[in-house]
Amino acid sequence: MFALVLTYRLAALCGTPYDLLIIDEWTRMMWQKLAVLCGALVVTACGGDGPSEPEAPVQAATESTDAPAIANTAEEDAGLTIVMLGDSLTAGFGLPDTSDGLPEQTEARLRASGHDVSFINAGVSGDTTSGGLSRYDWSVASANPDMLIVALGANDYLQGQDPSLTRANLSAIIERAQSAGLAVLLVSVGARSDAISDPRALAFAEIYPDLAATYGVPHLQGMLEDIRDNADLLLGDGLHPTAEGIGLIADRLSIFVADNLPAAD
Repeated sequence: MFALVLTYRLAALCGTPYDLLIIDEWTRMMWQKLAVLCGALVVTACGGDGPSEPEAPVQAATESTDAPAIANTAEEDAGLTIVMLGDSLTAGFGLPDTSDGLPEQTEARLRASGHDVSFINAGVSGDTTSGGLSRYDWSVASANPDMLIVALGANDYLQGQDPSLTRANLSAIIERAQSAGLAVLLVSVGARSDAISDPRALAFAEIYPDLAATYGVPHLQGMLEDIRDNADLLLGDGLHPTAEGIGLIADRLSIFVADNLPAAD
């Protein structure tokens, strides 16, 4: 088969039409012999000597010699990949530097404590649980992580979404992650201090502990506690934390994540 392919290529170089090659068996054999002869001439012209011409095996041997180094690098980099699926609080809305984001600050604290983790910031400002579910494939599944932190739902409340839809979306996200073997953590901002007079806010607040119990996932409640009512820790909009405020959240979140890290493979 190789000789036949080479025959076609030589014919093309010589300007011989392909249909003239397919005449009879004798012609095919002659072309194959010519291919072998031309191959030998090409090797000689390039300065090679027939018996020592194979270069590929030498290159392969060199590559295989380097293989252990690649394996060692992989071992050194082995760790846990964590995707944080969230909204502006995750994305780092209004922060001066990307390193000030919640996933980034949390990763820095965990690494400083000796945990080999890498966070992927999958936050989208303004996102809802519906948006998070719709982009699950490219935000979560495509990263092939070990753990998923779900931090969605605040915008559902702000945009007037029905709590039952938020509950259904979060359930679907958790189920997809668990079916893929991911460890799942659930975090919520918690109800505002004045929410006791808002039945809808309380209905949203109840979603997270209920889902945590249903699916057996750890839940960190009240990420914005002690921050949302402190103007010094909020940006000018009065809603989003400053880098310092994010740091306080990261202090709590890093401890929560460390307590629930899955075993590395």
